[in-house]
Amino acid sequence: MSNTVRRVVADDMSIESVQTTRDQRQGAVIVHGRLHKPSHEVFTRWLQELNALGYTPVLRHRDEKSGPIDGRSVMLQVFAGVAPKQRSNIWINVVLFAITVISTMWVGMSLSEAAVEFNSVSDLFRPSNIILGWPFALTLLGILGAHEFGHYFAARYHKVAVTLPYFIPPPFGFGTLGAFIRLKEPVPDQRKLFDIGVAGPLAGLVLAIPLYFIGMQTSRVEPIPPNLQGQPMMIMGNSLLTQVVNLYTFGRILPDPVTGEDAFIGAVALGAWIGLFVTALNLLPVGQLDGGHTVYSLFGKKARYINLTAMGLLAISAVAGLEVVQQYLPFLAYIGYTGWFLWLGLIFFVIGPFHPPALDDVTTLDTPRRLVGYLMILIFILTFVPVPFYFL
Repeated sequence: MSNTVRRVVADDMSIESVQTTRDQRQGAVIVHGRLHKPSHEVFTRWLQELNALGYTPVLRHRDEKSGPIDGRSVMLQVFAGVAPKQRSNIWINVVLFAITVISTMWVGMSLSEAAVEFNSVSDLFRPSNIILGWPFALTLLGILGAHEFGHYFAARYHKVAVTLPYFIPPPFGFGTLGAFIRLKEPVPDQRKLFDIGVAGPLAGLVLAIPLYFIGMQTSRVEPIPPNLQGQPMMIMGNSLLTQVVNLYTFGRILPDPVTGEDAFIGAVALGAWIGLFVTALNLLPVGQLDGGHTVYSLFGKKARYINLTAMGLLAISAVAGLEVVQQYLPFLAYIGYTGWFLWLGLIFFVIGPFHPPALDDVTTLDTPRRLVGYLMILIFILTFVPVPFYFL
């Protein structure tokens, strides 16, 4: 095996030592040396050739604890075995999307001022009813679809096997919990990982921002009605971006603390607001969310400090949202939202709080990508809603 590895990498690096080990946690073969070329120019070919022979390469800086002496001193670990590409069934994607179309149409119709009572499934398909639901459904699914297909086409561009989007269609709330794609194989290096990660939010925002602006032009500002029936009224929060749109459209911050007025938004603005909110959630700088990809690609192992800071701020907001806390510190209602407890649970037990290294963890971002990465952090700050929902 060591001779095979030597033959594959010999033209691209000066080999200083080769160690063979049976300890699979450290790799079957460990090669120390200096690269002749930047890692992103050679690793993809190594990966293809070694995968074809039944091996998986992992590239790291030579001295991970104290930091590399320079960018060319590396350690190549080659493991026996190749992770099989995951299979997918396109019909699952089709069925989930069809159900999500119906569920979001139903939500759109129920939100319409012209809403009627639906007595049967056939009522969903009456032209007069479909017109009521499509503005919301098309806006929301268009934004979510653009987001996921941004990931999809970026992965295909980099020749990384990927599934079509899976839409999540619960029969409650806004008719969907979003969508996701699955990578069928590991992403080779940080540049490809970064491109795939940022393509989704950027594609979604291309639709979400103008659609929200357009939707707000048909919205109206009215006094928040008093709660006469004892039923709590849900109010949606604002991000810095949505408040900028409020200032441009209505000339003031909303809700207005003086007049007690707020914007009552229509179907398009609501669908776009949800799209912006989902984008911000994906840009949270934790784990393998889009934001996690971004900060890991930018800062490497130091991204753990950003991950911990983000989770700490979510925890503070979640605790501040508890009623027992607000009894003693009522001003915390402006930053408190207990829904972040759920997200913290998802981060710790499903998503994972920290980002795993790429196969090639030596390749770093070039200057254009770093600028885009900082732009993504700015977009997260502008679109994040600290208190997305509260009740009056």
